[in-house]
Amino acid sequence: MIYYIAAIANGFLSVINKMVNVKAGECLGTARGALINYIEASVIAFCLVYITGKGGEFQLSFIKEVPLLFYLGSVCGLVAMIFLIIGTRNTGAMTSTVLMLFGQLSASIVLDYVFFGTFRPVQILGIFMILSGIAWKEKLRELELRKAVLMTTEEETE
Repeated sequence: MIYYIAAIANGFLSVINKMVNVKAGECLGTARGALINYIEASVIAFCLVYITGKGGEFQLSFIKEVPLLFYLGSVCGLVAMIFLIIGTRNTGAMTSTVLMLFGQLSASIVLDYVFFGTFRPVQILGIFMILSGIAWKEKLRELELRKAVLMTTEEETE
């Protein structure tokens, strides 16, 4: 049960993180906003390593032993952060979050197949249902924008 609660908390914190980073990107620029995020995360990670009483992770010999594949996570995270700042600024929090979920689910299906050899077609159906929801929401948003523009135009003509 604790893992489900942790997953829900992760989702909640991810949206907050997203919006804070979008605002940082708007104020500082996309690259600088992402840099601030990574500097903060690095400082917190350094503190956690010292709190746990381990310091060997900072030695060059340890850093050299870490497989290069593990460093790919930070590269992917940085690119994802930049995409997140750009995308959320242009689509809004809800659409960006759902699209991010779509990307995560798609990657999860591929990685489950690659690493565990499992694949269930019903997962693809679920992803298409999510995409349908996004399309419907965007269509409603477009109609609301058109309605607002028409109302503004009518008010100006009066």
